[in-house]
Amino acid sequence: MALIASIRSRAPNMTRALQRVAHYTLEDPQAVLYKSITELAEDAHSSEASVMRFCRELGFTGFQNFKLAMAQELATQQQPNANSLQGDPVLDLIETARIALDETERLLDRRNIEAVANELLSARHIEIFGVAASAITAQYLEYKLARLGLRSHIARDAHLASMAAATSGPADVYFLVSSSGSTIDTVKIAELAHARGARVVGITSRVKSPLAAVCDFVLLASWPETPLTGGAFPSKISQLLIVDALGSYITKAAPERLDTIRETAQSVTDRSI
Repeated sequence: MALIASIRSRAPNMTRALQRVAHYTLEDPQAVLYKSITELAEDAHSSEASVMRFCRELGFTGFQNFKLAMAQELATQQQPNANSLQGDPVLDLIETARIALDETERLLDRRNIEAVANELLSARHIEIFGVAASAITAQYLEYKLARLGLRSHIARDAHLASMAAATSGPADVYFLVSSSGSTIDTVKIAELAHARGARVVGITSRVKSPLAAVCDFVLLASWPETPLTGGAFPSKISQLLIVDALGSYITKAAPERLDTIRETAQSVTDRSI
């Protein structure tokens, strides 16, 4: 049975808490794709446990499996976008990128960015972590910090990252990237580092997420992803804007880092033909 039809048919026999989740989902299924389990529970005036029971009632093992099925069903129902710029995919991408950048600019707290820049400058050790598409942003951050003379490390394995977090301390900074804010490995590492007293920074699109809840500093990027659009261009460009903004605030706080940029650039001049 189609998922939306299944929800509609099952809702009358659900408990009141589950009915609230069902009714909210039926009213705007597209919006549910962009919500974390915490956000859906709050908006439906229910609880995270009720959302999980709702998903299991429909035959899913978890919230992400439910969202993936919903995304697949809605994708088959989509009509051509009337607001599309004459159907030109390139122009559409440019427009969505512009919107994502504008929204991210409005979301970013300048004092927050400045505080994170100072934390990075004073850190004994900087550990960066992200999985899948978020790993791209993590690698770009590592590159930017290297240009500024700030040594950082990305663990390519979640178990190694967890072990490192378990031995971190107050002089360390852990920088986690997760658009959803719900990636289990990323959240686990953040929790371990936080418990050890390390400063935890997160780039995410969801202010109400497990990752945001454990971070000392949250840097919000616009354009949350659906299960079918993970790593999409708008969300990536929003995250990269934050990374570049951090670089600018670092050089603002420590102008001598501009000399470091020149030195690191000079170190690789003989690598180009």
